[in-house]
Amino acid sequence: MNRKFDIILFGATGFTGRLVAEYFLREYGLKKSLNWGIAGRDRKKLEELRFRLKSITKEALKIPILIGDSHQINSLNKIAKQTKVICTTVGPFMKYGMLLVKACIDNKTDYCDITGETPFIRTNIESYHNLAVKNEIRIVHCCGYDSIPSDLGCLMVQNFSIQSFNNPCEKVLFYAGKTKGGFSGGTIASMINITEKSKFDKKMRTVLKDPYALNGQDEWRGHDDLGQKDIKWDSNLGVWTGPFIMAMINTRIVRRTNVLLNLKYGKNFSYQEVMTFPNGYLNKIRAKFFRLGLGFIQKILRNQILCFILKKYILPSSGQGPSKSVRENGFFNVTVIGKGYRGDGTLFKVKGDIYCDKDPGYAGTAKMLGESAICLALYKKELPNSYGVLTPAAGLGKILIKNLKQKGMKFNVGIYN
Repeated sequence: MNRKFDIILFGATGFTGRLVAEYFLREYGLKKSLNWGIAGRDRKKLEELRFRLKSITKEALKIPILIGDSHQINSLNKIAKQTKVICTTVGPFMKYGMLLVKACIDNKTDYCDITGETPFIRTNIESYHNLAVKNEIRIVHCCGYDSIPSDLGCLMVQNFSIQSFNNPCEKVLFYAGKTKGGFSGGTIASMINITEKSKFDKKMRTVLKDPYALNGQDEWRGHDDLGQKDIKWDSNLGVWTGPFIMAMINTRIVRRTNVLLNLKYGKNFSYQEVMTFPNGYLNKIRAKFFRLGLGFIQKILRNQILCFILKKYILPSSGQGPSKSVRENGFFNVTVIGKGYRGDGTLFKVKGDIYCDKDPGYAGTAKMLGESAICLALYKKELPNSYGVLTPAAGLGKILIKNLKQKGMKFNVGIYN
């Protein structure tokens, strides 16, 4: 594909967008190993971003700028036709992302984002999946903390199981371990936007209640429900577990991966996610308070007045985030345990561990999204032969794990006794 750019970063002036721009500049420079540019609707803000980035290197002042508006398809077409890949952080995606996906498919441009919005992905599957397959284009959603650790973690465990035991794991459980970092304003804005829209949209409410919302009615559907709602003791790790807020999107992505990989994980595959709390009575109480807190937040989001107060005076607004020190000192740990059966019917267990030395919501997400875009732009021949509206595991697979490991993330897997 003869394009002027390898990657265009759309929404570069947002908080996460700026971090991705910094990542590209530090890790790949400008026009040396990667030809990239930045795009958005406000030229002045884009120029200010370039000026800020010159603290990394003076060549930042030469980063190309393209102007486009999320609601003007012609401007998006002009950007999409110039690049191999569009990498976007502009959310809420239900509000700002639909036309950009269309522009990418129409111009045969690959795409990746950090959405965690189930209705947005479902709409794109219904509207664009078949056309993207026809055009041999990869539209890869959820390339940040939601849902790369989940999707790649499950893929890693399943690949090991198939290689070691000739069978996949029938049941896989994701444990969100010790984490240091915060939510982004964009993530919160997306949650609020979906909650508000679902009040008046029956179809959206139905999607949000469906554990297999990203799988078609005529496609594989297992027996999973919406996930754990209370506090439980887990004997696998010896920890208390409770609901994990990101599970609502992550589990659906992993279940869609099974469909996209032609049921590689099996017809009886089950996948769930939980958050972990250490052993001890006090931590059990802490876990219960955390669960109550999640329920309280959901009630606030459904109340118009309380939601306004939350957005206005308490939560960070879109475009805001923690300091560099907080981001760089953050981290996350994930454990993935799979259980399956050998040909003779005996049980086996597999354990995977994922670690990142950056906070999940910002610096870690910038790395994961950045490397997803790199895979699409520079490693196209090594990617799975899969097109359409994809998941990270189905669209990027083992090459993304390899690249993330080279950039400092840890992916380890082995037999678990």
